Amino acid sequence: MLVVTGSALLAFWFRDYMSLRMSPRRKATRRALAYGAAVLVTALLLWAAAVKSGIGDLARRIQSPQILLLVIAFHVAASVPSISVRRTQSYNRMWATALIPAPIVWLLLLETTLLSGQGRGVVAPQFCFFGVALLWAASMFAVVFRTRDTEMPLDDLDFAVFFGALSHWLAMCALPLAISVI
Repeated sequence: MLVVTGSALLAFWFRDYMSLRMSPRRKATRRALAYGAAVLVTALLLWAAAVKSGIGDLARRIQSPQILLLVIAFHVAASVPSISVRRTQSYNRMWATALIPAPIVWLLLLETTLLSGQGRGVVAPQFCFFGVALLWAASMFAVVFRTRDTEMPLDDLDFAVFFGALSHWLAMCALPLAISVI
């Protein structure tokens, strides 16, 4: 489970990095800050749902066919903006796709955190979960800030848009594993 979670986190981190790199130089820092805020708010909302409904109840809800269909539909819909950006070649809008939280990443991260923190109360898993979210947001801001002056070649722009759409389709391959582990 840790390998799948790590792979999904890495794939979506690179998707978001490449999407945010397409920002104009003067807007890159603000957009990276907005991205970091979106990551932390998503983590907060997901953890609040886990605490409110209880870990066992949340696990049963995640296993339901309705949630599975919702996650699949979300990933299909989330790949559409990348396809649209590629057709119109309006690469400056690609950064907004990074703000769309990928449910499979958060599902796998929450599962891994809860499985590794069993028997340790609520504080250890919560610290681990928010630590990863904070590390993700901070690393993204640092890398985007550092590379904001470097322009991406046209071939890299096309690849980034393709990878943005493909990452959502690849995430659906991890869904059966994520659901079976709970």
